[in-house]
Amino acid sequence: MDDLARFCCHNPECRNHGQRGAGNLTVCMRYGKHQHLRLLYCGSCKARFSERQGTPFFGAKLAMGQMVSVLDHISEGCGVRKTSRLTGVHRDTVLRYSRLAGEQAQDLHDVLVAFSPQTREVQFDEKWAFVGKKQHHCDPDDLTDTEQGDNWDHVAFDPAHRLVVSVVPGKRTTAKTAALVNDVHRRTGGRMMDLLVSDEYSAYKTAILQTYGETITPPRTGKPGRPKKPYIVAPVDLQYATVHKTRHKGRVVHVETRIVFGEEDAIRAALAASPVSTTINTAFVERHHGTDRNRNGRKVRRTACFSKDWQVHNAVTYFTMYSYNFCWPVRTLRVHQTTGEWQQRTPAMAAGLADHVWSLTEWLTFPVVQLR
Repeated sequence: MDDLARFCCHNPECRNHGQRGAGNLTVCMRYGKHQHLRLLYCGSCKARFSERQGTPFFGAKLAMGQMVSVLDHISEGCGVRKTSRLTGVHRDTVLRYSRLAGEQAQDLHDVLVAFSPQTREVQFDEKWAFVGKKQHHCDPDDLTDTEQGDNWDHVAFDPAHRLVVSVVPGKRTTAKTAALVNDVHRRTGGRMMDLLVSDEYSAYKTAILQTYGETITPPRTGKPGRPKKPYIVAPVDLQYATVHKTRHKGRVVHVETRIVFGEEDAIRAALAASPVSTTINTAFVERHHGTDRNRNGRKVRRTACFSKDWQVHNAVTYFTMYSYNFCWPVRTLRVHQTTGEWQQRTPAMAAGLADHVWSLTEWLTFPVVQLR
């Protein structure tokens, strides 16, 4: 009996469109050189589609093991040419699968982490990288340089579960920061976090106030003159603080914390209730930056593996950041079992979004309804 629980109908006009485990799918035939691929049939809309539809491997000619090996090397920090030599695949093929894996990861994150029920604390930070050339070499009057230079990962991180809640790659702008905060707000159901922490990048204060704030409309006074415009105020239960670092010759010599929204007593209570934080900090998201630089060879400092293409860079960012949640066991998340052994856990397991450590093959073959 074929297990089809992870599959769903891709026909947007089907009443079971996107519903997994609805019982509407059967295997109508097998195809491929060795009859190893299944063609699925939807009993609701009579549509047929491959089990690989919605994955990076749809229509691929390479063997499954070779395709997974290519992306496994990418997720372990190998560059395109290194991966090409180690797997025997042309570098253009490596780039194509990297781009497709990133598109799938972005959609798959929307499916698997559409809502993070256990996230109560979020740390925001940005991680620098560059594409093509350093920013000071870019010509502002050259349109071809708009997708060259600095590329920042705007990251929202759940420190209690080591979960990447959201990442928005691109130029370091207020629009990207606002998109990050809005995405966190959506993935946490709009509820108020116990504590929000970031560095002193001013765009966060504006974005957090716009997203979590309350709009106050002044009543009409009936007096002559222009009425007062509506304005936004921070709710009493909004707790947001920043970390200010003083550097000398490139080294941090002093760290100072500042409360932006909320009362000191309330933030102290949030820290006391936090399972990981004892003080206001961004240490957890910064530690994850180091992990991602190790997993993504494009972001290693002082390397010849830096990205040459903007879209591929962003795609590999989504692939490594989001597959980390489900496929990367974190040592500090392991739990001691009654048998005396340690159970390895991924961030998704700690956050209640998965019940086992996913293999990379499992991640890559999980179909999404629509690739971007």
